Parts: sequence; C-alpha cells; structure tokens
Amino acid sequence: MKRLFVILVGSALILSSCSSNKKIVPTEQEKSAYEWYNEGIQQYVDHDYDDAEHSLDMVNEQHPGSVYAKRAMLALGDVYFAKGEYILARDYYKRFVKLYPIDKNVVYAKYKIALSYYKSRNGYKLDATPARLALKKFIELLREYPNNPYTEKIYTYITNCAVEIYKHELFVTKFYADLDHFKAAKNRLDYMYKHFKNVRFNDEMLYLLGRVYWHLGKKNEAKKFFAQLKKLYPDSEYVKEIP
Repeated sequence: MKRLFVILVGSALILSSCSSNKKIVPTEQEKSAYEWYNEGIQQYVDHDYDDAEHSLDMVNEQHPGSVYAKRAMLALGDVYFAKGEYILARDYYKRFVKLYPIDKNVVYAKYKIALSYYKSRNGYKLDATPARLALKKFIELLREYPNNPYTEKIYTYITNCAVEIYKHELFVTKFYADLDHFKAAKNRLDYMYKHFKNVRFNDEMLYLLGRVYWHLGKKNEAKKFFAQLKKLYPDSEYVKEIP
C-alpha cells in the first residue's frame, strides 16, 4: 500500500511538472471592429507598429467582412510599409486592389505598391529589378490615373528610377568593356542607346558606344558616336579619350 502511495504521488508530481511547462494562451478580448480599428490606427500614429499590427489583425479575425476589416487591410499595408517590410506591405495593398477594385482608395494602394518597389532599390551597382518594377508601376499609375494626387511626386520618382537604371546599365557595360567582352558590352549599349539617347547626361554612354564599336571593327559606326559626343558634349572629359 505504501509503495502504491509513492507511485501515485510521483505520478502526480510528474503530471504537475508537465502541466506547469505548458504555455497558457489567454483568449483574446472581444471588442467591436470600430474599437480594434481605432486602437490600431492610434497605435500606428504613435509609431507602435507591433501593437498596431495586432489590433488591425484582430479586426479581421473577430469581424471578417466588416467595413472596418476592409479599412484594416489597407492600414496593415501602411503598418508594414512604415516598418520597412515592403514585401508584406505590397501583399496587403495588392489584396486590397484585388478585393475592392472600384474603391476610391485603389489609387492610393497602387501608388504605395509602386512606392514599395521604389523603397526597395539597392543602388545602381546591385540588382536593378526594384527600380525597373517601380518605374513600370509608376508609369502604369500615370496612364490609368493621369490626374491622381501623387502625380508631381511620381514624376520625381520616375526620374530617379531612370537615372538609377541608366547608371546600372553603364556600370555593367563598363565591367564588360574593361574585361574586353565587347560583344556583351555592345548588347547592353544598344539597349541603352535605344532607351536613353535623349537624356542630358549620356556623354559617357556615347563614348563607350564609340569605344566598343571601334574594338569590334565597326569603325564607321564608332566615328558616328564619337561625332555625336563632340557635338553634344564638347566640354566632356571623354572627348579627350577619342582615338
């Protein structure tokens, strides 16, 4: 009997120890969609982004399909955007556009989608994909909503993207040219000449075009690029480098 008592006490202690290690997850308080949403927006305004994320998530969890759930979806995009988590922000903005394509805030969501790509840029020496996608999305936005309230900013962003893509292409081209991979350099330069020949800062591009075509034995074409360089940029440092 004494042995049985010891076994039972030992088992109870083991069970007690196991149960004490279990994390008790409290049930989330029930609040109206209005309360959760306003709470989340205030936390967002106060830069309490983690708390804002939780409150806005609770709108969708406790009150799915409500008008505040719709608003919370857009607000969650803003929360993640503010945190610099641009991929997550984009997901919420895209979801909003898909679910509510005729809502008045769609133009805002599309603007923030483009801006999220813009904010993800890596600098001209690295991958230019975010700059290209931002440029594409900004142009699409202007075509779809030519009188949108972000137009002036969009033109600035487009210019910045174009400059970065130009610098990236030039950086890669110079890399190929310095390694004497002139055919690869030519392919990049032909693309650049097609898309950037009218910009005001392309003297180095024209010089590289002449240099690469010259090394490929296409001296007549090279001379045309050199002549264009002299005409458009007579004071350029690259004029002195013309063979």
